[in-house]
Amino acid sequence: MTKLDRHIEILLLENDCVIVPGLGGFVAHHVSARYDEQDGLFLPPYRTLGFNAQLTMNDSLLAQSYVDAYDMSYPEALRQIENEVNEIYHTLENEGFVELSDLGKLATNSEGKLEFEPYESGILTPMYYGLSSFEASQIMELGDDNHATLALSDAQEHKSKLIYIDNSDKENKRLSISLHAVRSVAAAAVFLTAVFLVAFPGSTKNGMSERQIKSGVLYNLFDSSDTSKTSVHFKPLRAIATTDNTPTKDVTDNPSHYWAIVVASHVTELNARTYVQRMQKKGLEDARVYEGIESLKVLYGYYASQHEARKQLNAMSGMTFFKNAWIIEIDK
Repeated sequence: MTKLDRHIEILLLENDCVIVPGLGGFVAHHVSARYDEQDGLFLPPYRTLGFNAQLTMNDSLLAQSYVDAYDMSYPEALRQIENEVNEIYHTLENEGFVELSDLGKLATNSEGKLEFEPYESGILTPMYYGLSSFEASQIMELGDDNHATLALSDAQEHKSKLIYIDNSDKENKRLSISLHAVRSVAAAAVFLTAVFLVAFPGSTKNGMSERQIKSGVLYNLFDSSDTSKTSVHFKPLRAIATTDNTPTKDVTDNPSHYWAIVVASHVTELNARTYVQRMQKKGLEDARVYEGIESLKVLYGYYASQHEARKQLNAMSGMTFFKNAWIIEIDK
């Protein structure tokens, strides 16, 4: 499966146009707040997405995102994008459409041209996060004396934002669900899930720190397995009083330079220690908590070389703890 949709979604947080070379450009449009007379709701502003197949010239924005995320060269990033675009065209040829996660559906029409249908809930937009719809009654004039009074339909009197039960027909009750409200709740849930995903660390190359993608809270949407070349300097976690009888290893007795397996990163101290205890109960005694420059990490093992660490990781890849693990070099 391609990774283009995740890169496009993140780049659209700070850009209104993302061009995919050889495919087309995805352009964000702002939609102002509006009133839905049918549902009696004021709806907040949001951003929707359009597609222009004529925008195929490479502006380097997407390629640079691949370079920063996967620690690859610029030509390698272009080849990766080209391969994923070819995969999209292959899927379009066989199935007629492609689902782009959290963006919309790309399909071909009867003339063989590309058409894009965005999701009605819009795309992630931090500036609009937390804005929700609200009900507002209509003011209407009634009678010959032209006095103003509050007029509400029977449906609006009993309807909630999500579910409405029509009791007008005693024999046949009807249940209605507001699809727009459901989509708004789903969009908020997707954003909160993305915020709390674990972010993987930045990498260094040739002694120079590489620029990370600006939207750091969503950085972990990329595969952590692509960061196997990361090298970070760590210091031992400070001692903390605990009443847990679970044995822990004395970090000072271990070699100062070695390779280890990263089981989890960017977690709280409490969660990290709990995770280590679970691993040690399963017989994984070399599990421990380390505090790096950027975040807390759960490490496993001490290996003299990257090859030895990779060999051990491959041997333990079937275990749940090591499903998304990767290799890191420790140099105290």
